[in-house]
Amino acid sequence: MPHYLFDLYSAFTDSAFGGSHAGIIYDGEGLTTETMQQIAREVRAPATCFVMSVKGREVGVRFFSTAQEYPMCGHGTLALMTGLVSRGYLDISRGSSDKVTLRTPASSASVTVDHQDDGRIEVMLNLEPAEFEPVSIDKKTLERLFGAGAGDLDGSLPVEYTRSDFSHLVIPMSSLLGVQSVAPDFEQLADYCEQTDVDTVMLFCQETVEAQNTVHCREFAPRVGTPEVPAAGTTNRALACYLARHNLIAPETGPTSRIRAEQGYEIQRPSLVVTRMTLNGNLPTDIWVGGLSAQVVRGQFSV
Repeated sequence: MPHYLFDLYSAFTDSAFGGSHAGIIYDGEGLTTETMQQIAREVRAPATCFVMSVKGREVGVRFFSTAQEYPMCGHGTLALMTGLVSRGYLDISRGSSDKVTLRTPASSASVTVDHQDDGRIEVMLNLEPAEFEPVSIDKKTLERLFGAGAGDLDGSLPVEYTRSDFSHLVIPMSSLLGVQSVAPDFEQLADYCEQTDVDTVMLFCQETVEAQNTVHCREFAPRVGTPEVPAAGTTNRALACYLARHNLIAPETGPTSRIRAEQGYEIQRPSLVVTRMTLNGNLPTDIWVGGLSAQVVRGQFSV
């Protein structure tokens, strides 16, 4: 029976009981696609990463949810890079940082890995800006999908759709209580997402639990196998671009802006997703999304 080095990380948190889980199989190049999907279903994390190769500062990987392969994965990237440094596949010593090229079968991206003096590893993934189009969705439909709490829609802002590595629906809410009160009907939501080609639905408000954060959000992705997502990098890229597009954030230093998005609180997995970007008016460029990860399991997976 073959054994594979395996870790489980919580991404977008520095503690074991927050963030979004991602499994890592470090020697996955000999596995078939079918076996990778079977392992991902067995791990039952929102993402499982299969390392295909590590050559210098270039990493080949495949990401799988319990239901399908991902073209790219933000929280999986955080877990993956943290694991590769911790296990010695990437030699980035404490107090130093470096750039790594991440390649999947569908795309590639630049990643910065900062191995801090205290041993924590911050990973930031460079992503392209999101482009949006308006969506017509009435209050009755929202309440059918999300319960009465969805009636707290912020009427001053539009519901919008964007497609990049995934397709996202971004829904602005008026209050923290409104976001917290949402109770999705996951069967109906999955049907709606399939009919409208939406992978994930992000609800957000500008009222936060933690005063230092920018936005509070919840994300639902039954179409891709995760009913509620504790934290996600690619979706927060879309949210950050939405905030910039509608002049809801201001630069902190020069043209640079930072967004701290809190997520996962309603499912007892508090998470923090940080987005840094350059603003040209309300047009975002040079977008980096990331944060910290915490290891929760270290061992091997037997097939």
